[in-house]
Amino acid sequence: MKRKKTSKQDTSLIERFGQLPAQKKRRLVLKSVVSLGVLGVAAGAISGYDQQKRELHDLTTIGSGKPMVVQIHDTSCPICRRLKSRAMSVLDEDDGIDFRIADIVTTEGKAFQEKYGVQKTTLLFFDAEGQHVDTVFGLQTLEEIEALIAKNFNQPA
Repeated sequence: MKRKKTSKQDTSLIERFGQLPAQKKRRLVLKSVVSLGVLGVAAGAISGYDQQKRELHDLTTIGSGKPMVVQIHDTSCPICRRLKSRAMSVLDEDDGIDFRIADIVTTEGKAFQEKYGVQKTTLLFFDAEGQHVDTVFGLQTLEEIEALIAKNFNQPA
């Protein structure tokens, strides 16, 4: 009876790891630990981004005690993206006012847009009780957004 030669593929990974010199084992373990750390950081970042995106699109919080600005938004529209960036930049500095996105490519966003009968690139202002107080169409400058917030929410400009 002939014996078959054992190949590298016939040995398990654990056996092959055991046959490595100590220095190579340390490097392999270190690379594995670093790789797991990088993957963990990436997974955490993706999870955080997903949570922030869900919160940003949650329109159920209108009328929950804080004034709110809602942008009617189309992700494929460059003007919408500029307005979003400007509005977020102004409102990030104000913890007293929330900002939300009604993305018209989603069912909820489209229904919200139709409810108020507006087009994309629109800002809707709601008081703390959820009453619609103002609508502004088109791309606004940072200064115009600040003035609108001051006007609609009785805040100093």
